[in-house]
Amino acid sequence: MKRHFIFIFLLVAAYRADAQKVTGFPSFQLDFPYPTADKPQSKLWFMDSCWWALLPTASGPSLWKRGNSGWKEHPEIRNALKNIPGRADVWYDNRMVTAIGVSDSSLHIFRLAPGAGSDASWKAETLAILRLPQKDRHIETATIVQDTAGVWWIAADVGTAIYVWHAEDAVQWSNPVRIGENISDDDISCITALKDKVIVTWSDQVGDAVHYREHMNEDTPGKWSPITAVESGNNTADDHLHTAVSDDGTLWLATKNSLDEITLPQLVLRVRTPSGVWNNYPYLAREDVTEPSRPVVVTASGSNVVLAGHTIYNKNDRNAGSIVFGMIDTTSKEILVKQTVVIIPDPSLKAMINDITVPKHAFPPDAPWLILASDKHGNVYEADLKPFFH
Repeated sequence: MKRHFIFIFLLVAAYRADAQKVTGFPSFQLDFPYPTADKPQSKLWFMDSCWWALLPTASGPSLWKRGNSGWKEHPEIRNALKNIPGRADVWYDNRMVTAIGVSDSSLHIFRLAPGAGSDASWKAETLAILRLPQKDRHIETATIVQDTAGVWWIAADVGTAIYVWHAEDAVQWSNPVRIGENISDDDISCITALKDKVIVTWSDQVGDAVHYREHMNEDTPGKWSPITAVESGNNTADDHLHTAVSDDGTLWLATKNSLDEITLPQLVLRVRTPSGVWNNYPYLAREDVTEPSRPVVVTASGSNVVLAGHTIYNKNDRNAGSIVFGMIDTTSKEILVKQTVVIIPDPSLKAMINDITVPKHAFPPDAPWLILASDKHGNVYEADLKPFFH
Protein backbone atom coordinates (compact mmCIF):
# COMPACT_ATOMS: atom_id res chain seq x y z
CA MET A 1 0.00 0.00 0.00
CA LYS A 2 1.28 3.46 -0.86
CA ARG A 3 2.47 5.37 2.17
CA HIS A 4 1.40 8.96 2.61
CA PHE A 5 3.11 11.02 5.26
CA ILE A 6 1.19 13.95 6.69
CA PHE A 7 2.70 16.56 8.95
CA ILE A 8 0.15 17.28 11.66
CA PHE A 9 0.60 20.04 14.20
CA LEU A 10 0.51 18.45 17.66
CA LEU A 11 1.53 19.58 21.15
CA VAL A 12 1.76 17.43 24.29
CA ALA A 13 3.97 17.69 27.33
CA ALA A 14 6.44 15.08 26.10
CA TYR A 15 7.24 16.97 22.90
CA ARG A 16 10.29 19.22 22.76
CA ALA A 17 10.61 22.25 20.51
CA ASP A 18 13.92 23.24 18.96
CA ALA A 19 14.34 26.77 20.31
CA GLN A 20 16.48 27.83 17.34
CA LYS A 21 13.72 26.94 14.87
CA VAL A 22 10.63 28.11 16.78
CA THR A 23 9.32 31.60 16.06
CA GLY A 24 9.01 33.80 19.13
CA PHE A 25 8.32 37.21 17.61
CA PRO A 26 6.16 38.29 14.65
CA SER A 27 7.52 39.07 11.21
CA PHE A 28 5.25 42.11 10.77
CA GLN A 29 2.03 43.63 12.13
CA LEU A 30 -1.26 44.78 10.64
CA ASP A 31 -4.10 46.90 12.05
CA PHE A 32 -6.51 43.96 11.85
CA PRO A 33 -7.05 41.16 14.40
CA TYR A 34 -6.13 37.63 13.31
CA PRO A 35 -5.35 38.66 9.70
CA THR A 36 -4.53 35.07 8.64
CA ALA A 37 -8.12 33.86 9.23
CA ASP A 38 -10.55 32.33 7.88
CA LYS A 39 -10.50 28.57 8.32
CA PRO A 40 -10.84 27.21 4.75
CA GLN A 41 -9.16 30.15 3.03
CA SER A 42 -5.65 30.43 1.56
CA LYS A 43 -3.72 33.71 1.55
CA LEU A 44 -0.26 32.57 0.38
CA TRP A 45 1.33 31.80 -2.98
CA PHE A 46 4.83 31.32 -4.44
CA MET A 47 5.84 33.37 -7.49
CA ASP A 48 9.11 34.61 -9.01
CA SER A 49 11.15 32.72 -6.38
CA CYS A 50 9.39 34.59 -3.55
CA TRP A 51 6.49 34.03 -1.19
CA TRP A 52 3.55 36.47 -1.34
CA ALA A 53 0.58 37.03 0.97
CA LEU A 54 -2.72 38.88 0.66
CA LEU A 55 -3.89 39.94 4.11
CA PRO A 56 -6.63 42.22 5.47
CA THR A 57 -6.16 45.67 6.98
CA ALA A 58 -8.66 48.10 8.47
CA SER A 59 -9.05 49.73 5.04
CA GLY A 60 -8.93 46.66 2.79
CA PRO A 61 -6.57 44.03 1.32
CA SER A 62 -2.79 44.43 1.52
CA LEU A 63 -0.10 42.69 -0.55
CA TRP A 64 3.16 41.47 1.03
CA LYS A 65 6.34 40.00 -0.47
CA ARG A 66 8.83 37.82 1.43
CA GLY A 67 12.32 38.83 0.33
CA ASN A 68 15.74 38.06 1.75
CA SER A 69 15.34 40.81 4.35
CA GLY A 70 11.83 39.79 5.43
CA TRP A 71 8.29 40.80 4.52
CA LYS A 72 7.69 44.08 2.67
CA GLU A 73 4.36 45.57 1.65
CA HIS A 74 3.41 46.70 -1.84
CA PRO A 75 1.38 49.76 -0.74
CA GLU A 76 -0.15 50.36 -4.16
CA ILE A 77 -2.55 47.46 -3.57
CA ARG A 78 -3.83 48.84 -0.27
CA ASN A 79 -4.50 52.14 -2.05
CA ALA A 80 -6.12 50.55 -5.12
CA LEU A 81 -8.42 48.24 -3.14
CA LYS A 82 -9.46 50.59 -0.37
CA ASN A 83 -12.84 49.64 1.16
CA ILE A 84 -12.83 46.21 -0.54
CA PRO A 85 -13.28 43.41 2.05
CA GLY A 86 -9.81 42.23 3.08
CA ARG A 87 -10.81 38.77 4.36
CA ALA A 88 -9.98 37.02 1.12
CA ASP A 89 -9.37 33.60 -0.39
CA VAL A 90 -6.71 33.53 -3.13
CA TRP A 91 -6.35 31.51 -6.34
CA TYR A 92 -2.93 31.90 -7.96
CA ASP A 93 -2.01 30.81 -11.49
CA ASN A 94 0.45 32.00 -14.15
CA ARG A 95 1.55 35.19 -12.35
CA MET A 96 -2.04 36.29 -11.77
CA VAL A 97 -3.98 36.34 -8.50
CA THR A 98 -7.77 36.10 -8.43
CA ALA A 99 -9.31 36.59 -5.00
CA ILE A 100 -12.68 36.75 -3.31
CA GLY A 101 -13.18 39.19 -0.44
CA VAL A 102 -15.92 38.40 2.07
CA SER A 103 -18.21 40.86 3.81
CA ASP A 104 -21.38 40.15 5.78
CA SER A 105 -23.62 41.03 2.85
CA SER A 106 -21.58 40.58 -0.34
CA LEU A 107 -18.68 38.86 -2.09
CA HIS A 108 -16.10 40.92 -4.00
CA ILE A 109 -14.06 39.28 -6.75
CA PHE A 110 -10.87 41.12 -7.68
CA ARG A 111 -7.62 40.43 -9.52
CA LEU A 112 -3.98 41.34 -8.94
CA ALA A 113 -1.24 41.26 -11.58
CA PRO A 114 2.44 42.27 -11.27
CA GLY A 115 4.31 44.56 -13.59
CA ALA A 116 7.57 43.59 -15.27
CA GLY A 117 10.41 42.97 -12.80
CA SER A 118 10.41 41.44 -9.35
CA ASP A 119 9.89 44.78 -7.54
CA ALA A 120 7.54 46.41 -10.04
CA SER A 121 4.21 47.81 -8.92
CA TRP A 122 1.15 45.58 -9.01
CA LYS A 123 -2.15 46.45 -10.64
CA ALA A 124 -5.53 45.64 -9.13
CA GLU A 125 -9.03 45.61 -10.55
CA THR A 126 -12.45 44.71 -9.19
CA LEU A 127 -14.11 42.11 -11.40
CA ALA A 128 -17.53 41.63 -9.82
CA ILE A 129 -19.64 42.04 -6.69
CA LEU A 130 -22.04 39.25 -5.71
CA ARG A 131 -24.95 40.02 -3.39
CA LEU A 132 -26.25 37.44 -0.96
CA PRO A 133 -29.22 35.38 -2.20
CA GLN A 134 -31.11 35.77 1.07
CA LYS A 135 -31.90 39.07 2.70
CA ASP A 136 -30.25 39.82 6.04
CA ARG A 137 -28.38 36.52 6.09
CA HIS A 138 -24.82 36.32 7.38
CA ILE A 139 -21.94 34.82 5.42
CA GLU A 140 -18.98 33.49 7.40
CA THR A 141 -16.56 32.59 4.63
CA ALA A 142 -16.17 31.81 0.92
CA THR A 143 -13.61 30.05 -1.27
CA ILE A 144 -12.73 30.30 -4.97
CA VAL A 145 -11.17 27.87 -7.50
CA GLN A 146 -10.71 27.51 -11.23
CA ASP A 147 -11.46 24.03 -12.55
CA THR A 148 -9.24 22.26 -15.08
CA ALA A 149 -11.63 23.31 -17.88
CA GLY A 150 -11.02 26.96 -17.02
CA VAL A 151 -14.36 27.71 -15.33
CA TRP A 152 -14.37 29.72 -12.09
CA TRP A 153 -16.34 28.57 -9.03
CA ILE A 154 -17.21 30.11 -5.67
CA ALA A 155 -18.78 28.34 -2.69
CA ALA A 156 -20.14 30.13 0.38
CA ASP A 157 -22.29 29.51 3.42
CA VAL A 158 -25.23 31.92 3.47
CA GLY A 159 -27.30 31.70 6.61
CA THR A 160 -28.41 28.06 6.79
CA ALA A 161 -27.65 27.13 3.17
CA ILE A 162 -24.65 26.44 0.91
CA TYR A 163 -24.50 28.26 -2.43
CA VAL A 164 -22.24 28.12 -5.48
CA TRP A 165 -21.64 30.54 -8.36
CA HIS A 166 -19.75 29.98 -11.61
CA ALA A 167 -18.24 32.16 -14.35
CA GLU A 168 -16.32 31.62 -17.58
CA ASP A 169 -14.20 34.74 -17.12
CA ALA A 170 -14.47 35.59 -13.37
CA VAL A 171 -16.42 38.71 -14.42
CA GLN A 172 -19.90 37.62 -15.48
CA TRP A 173 -21.14 35.35 -12.69
CA SER A 174 -24.18 33.10 -12.65
CA ASN A 175 -27.07 33.39 -10.28
CA PRO A 176 -26.43 31.48 -7.06
CA VAL A 177 -27.29 27.78 -6.99
CA ARG A 178 -28.28 26.30 -3.63
CA ILE A 179 -26.65 22.89 -3.16
CA GLY A 180 -27.17 22.42 0.58
CA GLU A 181 -29.66 23.63 3.17
CA ASN A 182 -31.04 23.23 6.69
CA ILE A 183 -27.60 23.50 8.26
CA SER A 184 -26.57 25.58 11.25
CA ASP A 185 -25.70 29.22 10.64
CA ASP A 186 -22.38 28.28 12.25
CA ASP A 187 -21.51 25.77 9.49
CA ILE A 188 -19.09 26.48 6.64
CA SER A 189 -18.11 25.09 3.23
CA CYS A 190 -15.04 24.70 1.02
CA ILE A 191 -14.73 24.19 -2.74
CA THR A 192 -11.83 22.21 -4.22
CA ALA A 193 -10.78 21.58 -7.83
CA LEU A 194 -9.88 18.00 -8.83
CA LYS A 195 -8.73 16.71 -12.22
CA ASP A 196 -12.16 16.44 -13.83
CA LYS A 197 -14.50 18.06 -11.33
CA VAL A 198 -15.02 20.44 -8.45
CA ILE A 199 -16.18 19.20 -5.07
CA VAL A 200 -17.89 21.20 -2.32
CA THR A 201 -17.62 19.90 1.23
CA TRP A 202 -19.46 21.39 4.19
CA SER A 203 -20.17 20.80 7.84
CA ASP A 204 -23.74 20.07 8.93
CA GLN A 205 -24.07 20.30 12.69
CA VAL A 206 -27.86 20.04 12.49
CA GLY A 207 -27.70 16.74 10.60
CA ASP A 208 -24.53 15.62 12.43
CA ALA A 209 -22.59 14.99 9.21
CA VAL A 210 -19.88 16.20 6.86
CA HIS A 211 -21.43 16.37 3.39
CA TYR A 212 -20.22 16.84 -0.15
CA ARG A 213 -21.47 17.27 -3.72
CA GLU A 214 -19.51 17.02 -6.98
CA HIS A 215 -19.81 18.77 -10.33
CA MET A 216 -18.16 17.15 -13.35
CA ASN A 217 -16.43 19.55 -15.73
CA GLU A 218 -18.32 18.26 -18.78
CA ASP A 219 -21.77 18.62 -17.16
CA THR A 220 -24.04 21.65 -17.35
CA PRO A 221 -23.28 24.12 -14.52
CA GLY A 222 -26.44 23.31 -12.58
CA LYS A 223 -25.89 19.54 -12.53
CA TRP A 224 -24.49 18.32 -9.22
CA SER A 225 -24.22 14.86 -7.68
CA PRO A 226 -26.62 14.01 -4.83
CA ILE A 227 -25.74 15.15 -1.31
CA THR A 228 -23.57 12.44 0.21
CA ALA A 229 -22.12 12.09 3.70
CA VAL A 230 -18.36 11.69 4.13
CA GLU A 231 -19.26 10.60 7.66
CA SER A 232 -22.28 11.03 9.92
CA GLY A 233 -23.16 10.50 13.57
CA ASN A 234 -21.14 10.61 16.80
CA ASN A 235 -20.81 14.43 16.71
CA THR A 236 -18.60 14.25 13.65
CA ALA A 237 -19.28 17.80 12.39
CA ASP A 238 -18.00 21.22 13.42
CA ASP A 239 -17.35 24.42 11.48
CA HIS A 240 -13.69 23.65 10.71
CA LEU A 241 -12.74 22.57 7.16
CA HIS A 242 -9.64 22.82 4.99
CA THR A 243 -8.59 20.88 1.87
CA ALA A 244 -5.54 20.07 -0.26
CA VAL A 245 -4.93 17.82 -3.27
CA SER A 246 -1.93 15.56 -3.94
CA ASP A 247 -0.29 15.13 -7.34
CA ASP A 248 -2.10 11.79 -7.75
CA GLY A 249 -5.53 13.35 -7.15
CA THR A 250 -5.97 12.33 -3.51
CA LEU A 251 -8.12 14.87 -1.65
CA TRP A 252 -7.20 15.63 1.96
CA LEU A 253 -9.87 17.20 4.17
CA ALA A 254 -8.88 18.33 7.66
CA THR A 255 -11.82 18.81 10.04
CA LYS A 256 -12.72 19.23 13.68
CA ASN A 257 -15.50 17.22 15.34
CA SER A 258 -17.84 18.22 18.17
CA LEU A 259 -17.05 15.42 20.64
CA ASP A 260 -15.33 17.92 22.96
CA GLU A 261 -14.44 15.24 25.52
CA ILE A 262 -11.17 14.69 27.33
CA THR A 263 -9.01 11.82 25.92
CA LEU A 264 -11.14 11.51 22.75
CA PRO A 265 -9.87 12.58 19.29
CA GLN A 266 -10.83 16.18 18.52
CA LEU A 267 -9.79 16.30 14.85
CA VAL A 268 -10.60 14.05 11.89
CA LEU A 269 -8.56 13.71 8.72
CA ARG A 270 -10.84 12.66 5.85
CA VAL A 271 -9.08 11.25 2.79
CA ARG A 272 -10.70 10.75 -0.63
CA THR A 273 -8.80 8.44 -2.96
CA PRO A 274 -8.56 9.26 -6.70
CA SER A 275 -11.25 6.60 -7.29
CA GLY A 276 -13.65 8.38 -4.92
CA VAL A 277 -13.40 6.24 -1.75
CA TRP A 278 -13.42 8.16 1.54
CA ASN A 279 -11.56 7.11 4.70
CA ASN A 280 -11.77 8.89 8.05
CA TYR A 281 -8.87 9.08 10.54
CA PRO A 282 -9.65 10.55 13.99
CA TYR A 283 -6.54 12.02 15.63
CA LEU A 284 -5.28 14.31 18.39
CA ALA A 285 -7.06 13.77 21.68
CA ARG A 286 -8.39 16.65 23.73
CA GLU A 287 -6.56 16.80 27.05
CA ASP A 288 -7.15 18.44 30.43
CA VAL A 289 -5.13 21.51 29.48
CA THR A 290 -4.48 21.36 25.72
CA GLU A 291 -7.01 21.36 22.91
CA PRO A 292 -6.28 21.07 19.14
CA SER A 293 -8.29 23.24 16.77
CA ARG A 294 -8.45 24.88 13.30
CA PRO A 295 -6.69 22.21 11.22
CA VAL A 296 -5.27 22.88 7.74
CA VAL A 297 -3.54 20.71 5.10
CA VAL A 298 -1.05 21.39 2.31
CA THR A 299 0.76 19.12 -0.13
CA ALA A 300 4.38 19.14 -1.33
CA SER A 301 5.01 18.97 -5.07
CA GLY A 302 6.72 15.92 -6.51
CA SER A 303 6.43 13.78 -3.38
CA ASN A 304 4.00 11.77 -1.27
CA VAL A 305 4.33 14.30 1.53
CA VAL A 306 1.22 16.06 2.81
CA LEU A 307 1.52 18.71 5.50
CA ALA A 308 -1.24 19.54 7.94
CA GLY A 309 -1.41 21.87 10.87
CA HIS A 310 -3.53 23.24 13.66
CA THR A 311 -3.48 25.45 16.72
CA ILE A 312 -3.07 24.10 20.22
CA TYR A 313 -5.13 26.03 22.76
CA ASN A 314 -4.02 26.10 26.38
CA LYS A 315 -7.09 26.21 28.63
CA ASN A 316 -5.10 27.42 31.64
CA ASP A 317 -3.51 30.30 29.75
CA ARG A 318 -4.94 31.35 26.37
CA ASN A 319 -1.69 33.16 25.60
CA ALA A 320 0.33 29.95 25.98
CA GLY A 321 -0.92 28.31 22.79
CA SER A 322 1.26 27.27 19.86
CA ILE A 323 1.43 26.00 16.30
CA VAL A 324 2.83 22.46 16.13
CA PHE A 325 3.11 19.58 13.70
CA GLY A 326 4.06 15.92 13.42
CA MET A 327 4.25 13.15 10.90
CA ILE A 328 1.37 10.74 10.23
CA ASP A 329 1.52 7.42 8.46
CA THR A 330 -2.04 6.52 7.48
CA THR A 331 -1.08 2.84 7.18
CA SER A 332 0.00 2.62 10.81
CA LYS A 333 -2.33 1.96 13.73
CA GLU A 334 -1.07 4.98 15.63
CA ILE A 335 -1.31 7.37 12.63
CA LEU A 336 1.07 9.82 14.37
CA VAL A 337 4.76 9.12 13.85
CA LYS A 338 6.54 12.23 15.22
CA GLN A 339 5.76 15.78 16.22
CA THR A 340 7.41 19.14 16.91
CA VAL A 341 6.56 22.80 17.58
CA VAL A 342 7.03 25.52 14.93
CA ILE A 343 5.60 28.74 16.39
CA ILE A 344 5.34 29.88 20.01
CA PRO A 345 4.81 33.62 20.59
CA ASP A 346 7.14 35.13 23.14
CA PRO A 347 5.33 35.43 26.52
CA SER A 348 6.00 39.17 26.59
CA LEU A 349 3.61 39.61 23.65
CA LYS A 350 0.65 38.28 25.67
CA ALA A 351 -0.89 36.94 22.46
CA MET A 352 -2.75 33.77 21.53
CA ILE A 353 -1.47 32.37 18.24
CA ASN A 354 -4.12 31.09 15.81
CA ASP A 355 -5.37 30.72 12.23
CA ILE A 356 -2.69 29.04 10.13
CA THR A 357 -2.79 29.93 6.45
CA VAL A 358 -1.01 27.88 3.78
CA PRO A 359 -0.81 27.99 -0.04
CA LYS A 360 -3.69 26.43 -1.93
CA HIS A 361 -1.30 24.76 -4.36
CA ALA A 362 1.53 22.41 -3.39
CA PHE A 363 4.71 23.59 -1.73
CA PRO A 364 7.41 24.04 -4.39
CA PRO A 365 10.30 21.53 -4.28
CA ASP A 366 13.13 24.09 -4.36
CA ALA A 367 11.93 26.76 -1.94
CA PRO A 368 11.08 27.24 1.74
CA TRP A 369 7.77 25.76 2.89
CA LEU A 370 6.27 28.83 4.55
CA ILE A 371 3.14 29.05 6.65
CA LEU A 372 1.70 32.06 8.47
CA ALA A 373 -0.34 32.47 11.65
CA SER A 374 -1.44 35.52 13.64
CA ASP A 375 -2.86 36.93 16.86
CA LYS A 376 -5.50 39.42 17.99
CA HIS A 377 -3.01 42.30 17.90
CA GLY A 378 -2.52 41.84 14.15
CA ASN A 379 0.92 40.27 14.56
CA VAL A 380 1.83 37.88 11.73
CA TYR A 381 4.24 35.01 12.43
CA GLU A 382 5.96 32.78 9.89
CA ALA A 383 7.51 29.32 10.02
CA ASP A 384 9.43 27.35 7.42
CA LEU A 385 8.41 23.70 7.66
CA LYS A 386 11.13 22.42 5.36
CA PRO A 387 14.00 22.29 7.91
CA PHE A 388 11.89 20.17 10.22
CA PHE A 389 10.96 17.33 7.91
CA HIS A 390 12.38 17.59 4.41
